[in-house]
Amino acid sequence: MSVKYKSTATIAVMLCIAALSAFAGIAQANGGEWGDGVGSTQHRNNFRWLEKELTLTDVQKAQAKKIFKANRAVVKPIIENMRAEQIKLRALMHADTIDEAAIRLETDKIAGILAGLNVNRAKVEAQFRAILMPSQLVTLKTLHQKHQNATSATAPAE
Repeated sequence: MSVKYKSTATIAVMLCIAALSAFAGIAQANGGEWGDGVGSTQHRNNFRWLEKELTLTDVQKAQAKKIFKANRAVVKPIIENMRAEQIKLRALMHADTIDEAAIRLETDKIAGILAGLNVNRAKVEAQFRAILMPSQLVTLKTLHQKHQNATSATAPAE
């Protein structure tokens, strides 16, 4: 694989990851209250599926809602910032003249924002895991592994 292709592929992968993380952040942000926005039904269904798979108690459901709702105020401005930076990046990528340095700088900004979202996601997940019983933690770990295996199986080979 050529260096130029790897660089382009890396940017494409980073943009895809950024988009997915944004949706994950929105899911976290909307965890406390389901809005009427795009994807809100999917977020609601995902949480309902997870609470069913983990057999969450009513107390755990309330605690989870509280965790996700509190995170909404943290995630919302980060996602808004990332969306603004993605708009700038798309404008740079579709400009009549290519400014490679500006594209790299904007991509680095987005990567930094994505890193912040990923750290936040890990913290929220740790808070969520803290309300689970040991058997539920085992189930959650199994679900994560199944998801990882399914994602790895569908990933394109290099």
